[in-house]
Amino acid sequence: MDIQNRASINISGKKITILGAGKSGIAVTKLIKVLNGIPFISEFKNAEINHDFQFDYEIGGHTIKALDCELMVISPGISDQIEIVQKAILNGISVVSEIEFASWFTDKPILAITGSNGKTTTTLLLHSMCESANLNSELVGNIGIPFAEKVADEKLGKINPDVYVVELSSFQLEHIKHFSPKVSAITNIQSDHLDRYKNFQAYINAKLNITKNLKESDFFIYNSDDEILNPIFQNSSENFIPFSLENETRAPFNLNNSKVYYKENETKIPLYFLNECKLIGKHNIQNVIVASIMANCFGVNENAIKDAILNFNPVPHRIEFSGNFKGVKFYNDSKATNIDAVKVALNSFDNPLILILGGKDKGNSNFYEMIEPNLQHIKKVICYGDSGLTIYNQLENFDNKEFFENFEDAIKNAIATGKSGDIVLLSPGCASFDQFNSFEERGDSFKQIVAEYINE
Repeated sequence: MDIQNRASINISGKKITILGAGKSGIAVTKLIKVLNGIPFISEFKNAEINHDFQFDYEIGGHTIKALDCELMVISPGISDQIEIVQKAILNGISVVSEIEFASWFTDKPILAITGSNGKTTTTLLLHSMCESANLNSELVGNIGIPFAEKVADEKLGKINPDVYVVELSSFQLEHIKHFSPKVSAITNIQSDHLDRYKNFQAYINAKLNITKNLKESDFFIYNSDDEILNPIFQNSSENFIPFSLENETRAPFNLNNSKVYYKENETKIPLYFLNECKLIGKHNIQNVIVASIMANCFGVNENAIKDAILNFNPVPHRIEFSGNFKGVKFYNDSKATNIDAVKVALNSFDNPLILILGGKDKGNSNFYEMIEPNLQHIKKVICYGDSGLTIYNQLENFDNKEFFENFEDAIKNAIATGKSGDIVLLSPGCASFDQFNSFEERGDSFKQIVAEYINE
């Protein structure tokens, strides 16, 4: 199947294999059916496939049946190093991601965000800014709604979006060929997912795929405070727009001590004052600035941008306030699944911290180096789960620490330790998959345990 020219791609009557029967796999299958293609799902796990329309599939392993196709669409959770993908490539079968595949079948403008941290908050902010400008914005991607699902609905006439706002993981940016956002951004790049990639550079390269098809009429926004991104893009053309928490003359929005502002005729006009926004921490100011620049590039006016900022509620599981009992404040930062995200959380507080770390480590994490700059206000570290002992042992120069195998035991110990003025912070620095199905489930468990304690 020839996919070299996006405009001429036609999948009607074509056999297409989809690897993975999760949300994105089912969504791709739906889109293929809408476009009169012939889908076949190959699922490695021996699990029931949830669907409400007919298609052929196999479960319990990838067999030679998966190679009877003209195109293979790979779900983001599946590595391209597995045998069936390598065989497909050797047989001349093109392999693309769900994001790439879906993008072939819509001509609506795309606003796309990736980054190691902050991308979900930024994506939700940008979506809110578009809606504030009365645009019909569809929120898709890593946020939890497959792009292919919404494109299928568009093809069926169920929706008519003005714009797609897309959150992208590095996994979703693998196997990109034609995907071309009108406005895109990378919030930051920090070491992550080294259990998936052979090295840090491979992870960086996946993130950089977001710029692969950038045209002169498109815009790309990047973090000039980021030591990875700035050297790559600092000498780029005018449609590469940097942002910074320092003064960045090329950015339409900047920060001073009390506000984010823009300039008109050299006059600094407040976009919003920091004390008006519910989002805390410098990292969230960055998120607001990124979303604002992206919206501005897409033609959203300052009033709509401001309204969205002031009415925005913090995203669950991202330094989410979860209760106050006798002066002890509890924060759920379960989404912090790498050590750089934990650093961001630590820098958001000045009070004494009881820090909860643990879960399933993603590889090559040095937790002592992470907490060392904040030792003056870390009161205690509680380690739990699969990586708990490893973290505990890495903190050999930090005295006040404990290890618990069980998550609930770790939280209850943190609660018992807290005194008035303390912060109990769940910011694990690891994935959740040792004891939970997702970071959301872990964060909800934390909030439930805290709520039960407060309401005793």
